Amino acid sequence: MSQVSLAEVLVKEAVILDAGHIRNKQMAFHCLASKFQQAGVIKNADQYIESLEERENSGSTFMGNLIALPHGRSETVIKPAVGFIRCKEPFRYRSFDEEGDVRYVFMLAVSAGEEGSNEHLRVLASLARLLAHQEFIRKLDQVKTYEEMLAGVRACQQEMEG
Repeated sequence: MSQVSLAEVLVKEAVILDAGHIRNKQMAFHCLASKFQQAGVIKNADQYIESLEERENSGSTFMGNLIALPHGRSETVIKPAVGFIRCKEPFRYRSFDEEGDVRYVFMLAVSAGEEGSNEHLRVLASLARLLAHQEFIRKLDQVKTYEEMLAGVRACQQEMEG
């Protein structure tokens, strides 16, 4: 399975650094779904949120280490994308049968169907590999702009490949 460059799917309009208003999972879902819709990633935010909730009922998207990786596959998705929120304060994240504090939310939007399924797995695998590196998480904590985040993603992915 080939590696996906997260820099290609990370949507500028859906990268929110130091969000002070996110206090729960639903707020994070609504915030990023709205950003995805404005950016032309999805056609319908409510339909996309339904796919996120559906996914939450089949298994946990809480990753530990202050990270959540919610993702939804839906007909409303126009193109694959990743959104990101770094919260000022951690909030309690409940997902399926797990619960913990979350400060970093990476949200994936993937189209339904066979092609979407493959893309979904490739993006998740790439993201999971990055998130396993403490250095990447340190960078997430320090970036001040979307461009700095992209540079951090690229640097970490190159380091892992080389």
